[in-house]
Amino acid sequence: MTSTSQNIKIVQVPIADLKVAGYNPRKWDQSAETKLMESISKFGLIDPIIVNGAENRKNIVIGGHFRLHIAKKLGYTEVPVVYIYLPDINKEKELNLRLNKNTGEWDLDLLKNFETELLLDIGFTDVDLGDIWDDVLTIEDDDFDESKELKKISETNIKHGDIFS
Repeated sequence: MTSTSQNIKIVQVPIADLKVAGYNPRKWDQSAETKLMESISKFGLIDPIIVNGAENRKNIVIGGHFRLHIAKKLGYTEVPVVYIYLPDINKEKELNLRLNKNTGEWDLDLLKNFETELLLDIGFTDVDLGDIWDDVLTIEDDDFDESKELKKISETNIKHGDIFS
């Protein structure tokens, strides 16, 4: 494994100097915009934008397009930036994909310790909550037989021509 040591500095950069990468495949919807806008309004823009500092790719945003989009909507004129040196556009594109893809997974047992209201407020859906608590949701009737219950549902005494009012 090779490692490169970079002296990472966060600097404030005018938004007008930054250029979005036309190849960035990340997209978002209105709900995600609302949630990120709420978060940035509450805590500020604490996650810097990753920007290319190589002369031939100067000020191209590699990571943080969504945060930059919201910062513009909120009226920011400067944003925190970390410059990295990537003169090779293919490496730049690879890093963009990796930054967007490397999101990790949740520890569901730890999420159970959070208030449901907080999880919903920050964007977890009902489906997400179901995933979190799915293992504790059980049917309490030990005599329940799903196949028998489904058979009952499918049985009917309705005949063709019956009229309902």
